[in-house]
Amino acid sequence: MKTYHQAKKWIWEDSNFPNFAYENISLDTLNYKFGQLDMVKKFMNEDDTNQLQLEQLLNEALSTSAIEGETLQRSSVRSSINKILKLGLEDDYSYTRESDALIEILIDAKTNKEPLDKPRILQWHKALFPTGSSGLRDINVGHFRTDNEDMQIVSGAWNREKVHYVAPPSSKIEELMDGFLLWLNSDSELGSIYKATIAHLYFVLIHPFDDGNGRIARAITDYVLAESSFANPKFYSISTIIYQKRKEYYEVLDKVCIATDQDISLWMRWFIKLLEESIDSTLIAIEAVGVKAKFWDRQRETKLNERQKKVILKMLSYLPQEFEGGMRVQKYMSVTKTTRLTASRDLSDLVSKGVMLSHGKGRGVYYSLVL
Repeated sequence: MKTYHQAKKWIWEDSNFPNFAYENISLDTLNYKFGQLDMVKKFMNEDDTNQLQLEQLLNEALSTSAIEGETLQRSSVRSSINKILKLGLEDDYSYTRESDALIEILIDAKTNKEPLDKPRILQWHKALFPTGSSGLRDINVGHFRTDNEDMQIVSGAWNREKVHYVAPPSSKIEELMDGFLLWLNSDSELGSIYKATIAHLYFVLIHPFDDGNGRIARAITDYVLAESSFANPKFYSISTIIYQKRKEYYEVLDKVCIATDQDISLWMRWFIKLLEESIDSTLIAIEAVGVKAKFWDRQRETKLNERQKKVILKMLSYLPQEFEGGMRVQKYMSVTKTTRLTASRDLSDLVSKGVMLSHGKGRGVYYSLVL
């Protein structure tokens, strides 16, 4: 396994860790974007607000899991959000224990302003792994790591992994986490944005758990930002942008984790830019919510069966991106668990009612929503 920094000291090996140093970074652009989001949200009705909240939490859950190489079913996560937040939206009741647990953690981080102490963070970890394992590997659930093996941050395929960082040994974890939680819950002159940015890196550098460190680091970021007076944290997703830029994430980490002078300016600039992009993404999502609202308003009197509604909801859930490849008979059969004949009839009916458009011919035919 290739290690990038074999001859280097890690940031935590310096006696000054974690007395981080960084340049003063302008927050004017980010504060302006938060103001934009807050202003737009004030003009949204309750239904649109619920829809936006669902979509952002959905993307957050899917992305924070995908970063760790785990795939959750979109429908299950959506169902968990609808159930836990009591949004009253159309539901297929496909939630699972895993999707419920992850959504509960995300919501707790974004809404519960009680101090983030050791019992609470251990409970988050326990909830992440309801079976007591990560894949086929048993892990120390609800406890900090205790084994003597190196804890490594790696990327790449199984047989081509690259080690980006080796975290402090387990013997140092209790002391380091005591210091982290004391810092996190102490009043300081740091603003919420700076504190959230540092908190994410600080926790990742300690890497206190056998698994799930990245997901909890992102939840901690949400927790710190939620303490501020910025726009509702349920309406933006940091994990979604990190997932899109995970290559950059590792490149920045490669440089910062050997900064034995404790200078994390590179990380601060990168993460604050990431926060700006997360707000931009939300503003685009708000436009998608408007498109969905107009779609349902046009189809208010259209008679649709439950299979058709389920397929339409699935296609709309991908906005602002297009539903990849369009809706095809085979996909319709898979989503609705129906026969080919019924799927073809349902799709033809949707075209005749002006809900969908048909494209192509023969086996290449596919359908798109009329938006």
